[in-house]
Amino acid sequence: MQKAKSYRKLILGCCIAGIVMLLAFFFLYHTYIRDIIYKERLNQMEEITHQMFQNLEDVIDSHWDRVTEECNYLRDASIQTTDELCGYMKKKYELSAYADHRITLIAVDSEGRYYTEDGYIGLFRDLDYFEDNPEQINFVFDSMTDNQSEMVFLKRLPEPIRLQNREKKTTISYFGIAQNMEQLNPYFSCDAYNGNNSVYVLDDNGFKLFNSNQVELIKGHNVFSVLQKMKYFHNSSFDETKAELEEKGCSYSNAILDGTEYFYALKRLENAEWTLIFLVPAEYVATNTLRLVNFVMVFIITFTVIVAVCVMLGISFVMRRNQQEAIRVERENNARLETVNTELRQAKRAAEEAFQVAQEANRSKSNFLANMSHDIRTPMNAIIGITSLIRYDAGDKGKVIEYADKIDTSSQHLLGIINDVLDMSKIEAGKTVFKYSDFSIVDFIQELDTIFHAQIHEKKQTFSITKENIRHEWVNGDRVHLMQIFSNLLSNAIKYTQEGGEIQLLAEECESNSSVYAKYRFLVSDNGMGMSADFKNTIFDTFTRAENSMTNKIQGTGLGMAITKNLVDSMGGTIDVESEPGQGSCFEIFMDLKIAEEESVSLALQAETDKQDGNILQGMKFLCAEDNKLNAEILTELLKLEGAECTICENGEEILKAFEQSVPGDYDMILMDVQMPVMNGYEATKAIRRGSHELAKKIPIIAMTANAFSEDIQHSLAAGMNAHVSKPVEMKVLKKTIKSIKSGGGYRTAGH
Repeated sequence: MQKAKSYRKLILGCCIAGIVMLLAFFFLYHTYIRDIIYKERLNQMEEITHQMFQNLEDVIDSHWDRVTEECNYLRDASIQTTDELCGYMKKKYELSAYADHRITLIAVDSEGRYYTEDGYIGLFRDLDYFEDNPEQINFVFDSMTDNQSEMVFLKRLPEPIRLQNREKKTTISYFGIAQNMEQLNPYFSCDAYNGNNSVYVLDDNGFKLFNSNQVELIKGHNVFSVLQKMKYFHNSSFDETKAELEEKGCSYSNAILDGTEYFYALKRLENAEWTLIFLVPAEYVATNTLRLVNFVMVFIITFTVIVAVCVMLGISFVMRRNQQEAIRVERENNARLETVNTELRQAKRAAEEAFQVAQEANRSKSNFLANMSHDIRTPMNAIIGITSLIRYDAGDKGKVIEYADKIDTSSQHLLGIINDVLDMSKIEAGKTVFKYSDFSIVDFIQELDTIFHAQIHEKKQTFSITKENIRHEWVNGDRVHLMQIFSNLLSNAIKYTQEGGEIQLLAEECESNSSVYAKYRFLVSDNGMGMSADFKNTIFDTFTRAENSMTNKIQGTGLGMAITKNLVDSMGGTIDVESEPGQGSCFEIFMDLKIAEEESVSLALQAETDKQDGNILQGMKFLCAEDNKLNAEILTELLKLEGAECTICENGEEILKAFEQSVPGDYDMILMDVQMPVMNGYEATKAIRRGSHELAKKIPIIAMTANAFSEDIQHSLAAGMNAHVSKPVEMKVLKKTIKSIKSGGGYRTAGH
């Protein structure tokens, strides 16, 4: 009887304890965990909207740059009447392809009348923008002609233009552009929320200026009034959100409107007198995070109930046994609970680590996209800008040559960025092809010295090369990818070392018991800026770049070291780095290379042979397939400069017909673009090889394509082509390929 009472008391106590635990858990969830989830959802929304806001500001900046450029053009134009002004704007409108971007040139006189390429349009209804005669004006208005919302960018002319119109003289005070607001819709869209968001452009008082073609979530004209009346969570309010907006230029919050919970972001644009509001229903914000939290809650509650039931059953079993057995069972249960707790802690730790990895991956991706956007835009801006300068200085040969050199430099930089991304894509897809050949380690190191001499000389740096204990000079390996490895290391050393710094390259053959392979140790060191311990641990990861005031000025994709590490690993080597901030860096590579037989090729004799070859293109006649007119024109002119002739065909069918109608001697070689309409390059090549022409099996065919993956090269070979040259085509690469074909070198690939 006494045992039964004890049993009932114990069971009752367990039930009470379980209820208390569940209540404590729910209290914890509603006080602490919900706040964490709320902050996480705000952070996720901030990450998603940050790039959208940045892109929109970049677009507005580019519009101001365009206005400045158009004002400069207008200053140099000779215009006497308003009709001439409209004619000038119409000509600029047609030449600049503004119609494609729905941009209109606009001029405003001192009385508020505005003109476009269609002539005098009307009078601005709101002249408050012009009261203080500001230097630049930016506002949104509904067009009187097509009832479309347009964003107006106007700059005050330094010297107003006096013009004669049909009635009297007028003064043009402002000039600029009007951008149709619907063209900005792509910058308001957000794939992360599947188009369920809405974006409004507001004035300083909260009145709607424009609504992107998204979901209409806020009704009424004054958005601030609607936000003021919404019900807020987490002790927040619209006044606090607006205060944060005034202080930081951006704020985030959530509240209920008409029974639906929303998250919204307010952003004060830096280069326009507007405020953006990004609004999305809460059900679409951080949905994966909510699912995870809900799953964990259900799991914990279920687990708690199961454990409680198990404990009560265990107690029932223990109370029916003697005291000694009860103690033993109790110890076993305690041990079991400890194991479960350990597993829970491990599971929690694993979940936290996975979450941190996901966050880091997301940050790396965002940083990479931002860097790529900046790095690609930089050379493209240079190319576009210098192209405009060439139009004005076309008569100055010296300046044109200087501009051409700068365009070439920017193009090579842009091509290097693209090549890095392609290299990383091939490595991750397992499509990197290694080609092994015999070469001299000594000549290889000398070539590195030659390649980087100009860059090192330009920064007044010193470059010392040390070769120690090289017993086997000739080895067999993939020379091209080895050159890429050391080019990446030396290029980084030059970029991240100050002017007058020192860079060293050591090549040493180590002791080895193998008679087939030689072990080599390479060191690339510098006394540059070095790197932090944290960054050193991630330098070989993709999309990583050191972030500080000095390195942020150095452009790069953040892929170079990842490519280098993958190539070294694929070739059976190892790479390590030692570095300290301000003390420089040292990269160490160990690699086994197959020993090759000694070769006694005389560099002087080889140079003499190359010299005797002269210009191998002189007098050659090419049949070329190229569907892009601009590329065809460039290829024709480049071949003409080398003394060669070419006939251009727009597709594979035309080039097949031209070849079949030719006689021996008309063409020496065919340059075949791969991607063409009607009939592509592969099909045209197969048709030529199957034809009855007496040169069908003999005439050399070189593939020209922007694709440089291994399967593209194999397709070219299978179709019957002799060589593969990747675009953009360089004359020195084409010459080298043609020389290899003429010397019987078999199939050859060149370029990237």
